[in-house]
Amino acid sequence: MRNILIALLVLITFKTEAQTSVLTVSDSLMANGNFSKAIALLENSNTENSAYRLARAYNAIGNYDKSILSFKKAIESTPENTLLQYEYAKLLSKVKKNTEAVTIFNNLKATDSTNPNYHYELGVVLERLKQTEEAQNSFNTTYKLDKTHQKAIYKLAKYSLKSKAFERLDTLVAVGLNSYPKNAALTSLKAQSLYLLQDYTNAIVWFENLLELGERSQFIFEKLSFAYRKDLEYKKAIENLKQALLFQPKNAENLYKLGGLYQLVKDYKNAEKYIKQSLEIQDVPLNNEYRKLATVYNRLEKPQIAIKYFKKALKENPDDEFAKFYLVIAKSSYYKDMQSKIELFNVYIKNNPESMFVEYAKRERLKLKQEAFLKVEEHKEER
Repeated sequence: MRNILIALLVLITFKTEAQTSVLTVSDSLMANGNFSKAIALLENSNTENSAYRLARAYNAIGNYDKSILSFKKAIESTPENTLLQYEYAKLLSKVKKNTEAVTIFNNLKATDSTNPNYHYELGVVLERLKQTEEAQNSFNTTYKLDKTHQKAIYKLAKYSLKSKAFERLDTLVAVGLNSYPKNAALTSLKAQSLYLLQDYTNAIVWFENLLELGERSQFIFEKLSFAYRKDLEYKKAIENLKQALLFQPKNAENLYKLGGLYQLVKDYKNAEKYIKQSLEIQDVPLNNEYRKLATVYNRLEKPQIAIKYFKKALKENPDDEFAKFYLVIAKSSYYKDMQSKIELFNVYIKNNPESMFVEYAKRERLKLKQEAFLKVEEHKEER
């Protein structure tokens, strides 16, 4: 009998040591990222207390169904383990099992209402469920419990921007950046708020801060370009819009805007280049764009080409008053015969009596008539 007891003790000790060895090795494998090897070791050894490790390993390699099954098994054996429940709830949130996740996070809140992450993770799920007010309440509770919680501060600040609660946003951004000055997400929200408030000078400072933090995106460069344009710094506006085009070279809207910026600095060659590129890409009514390009050709003293594009603009939109009138101006600068020029304005005035340009057209016609009269008189004197 004594020998049997000794044998049992030896067997139990050996089994315990073997299990400990398996768990130790699997922990080492997971620590080094060898999750599949750890899974094979744990599954093949029938080791007790391995469910939690399996849950973590399956989660790490993206096998969420098996991870969920392992979490359930681990929780059944140790239902009081809140860490298990917290990680399980986060996994449920990740795979969009939102209702189950909400239940567990609420249970966790009941066990420890002072844990900020329970409230934050619950808020994330509620936000996904479109329960915006409840989600914001959870994020606000997180913020009250932990004024350095960057993720909660961002969620609150983002909602403040959407709600145009700019003072609230300023406070949140200041608190967040005080604990983590390199938070690019909060810096972006501050820049966007100033942009929406049309405080372009200060918006530029914050968007430039984003660039210093290593953030580069089409959105940032587009906003910087527009802000610099509003501040009349056209060259910087051009530089930033060119950077935006590196992300999307065939963005017709940005190409067109770039052409407009070159027009403002009187670089008509580049204005022509980018506006033409924009027009070649677009497949929508283009009367405004053709009219702008025609104006560029006028500036380049190429009235014949300008006439061509004013006609294109009118083909796109026959009611474009600007194109109608500027076409007359372009033709007038191109025609050599004085009487032909006068007739252009006669026809325009007759056909467009309600136009906003009709009085201007009458003045131009009068100038031409006076000029023609003076030429006639000069000719008489020469004779």
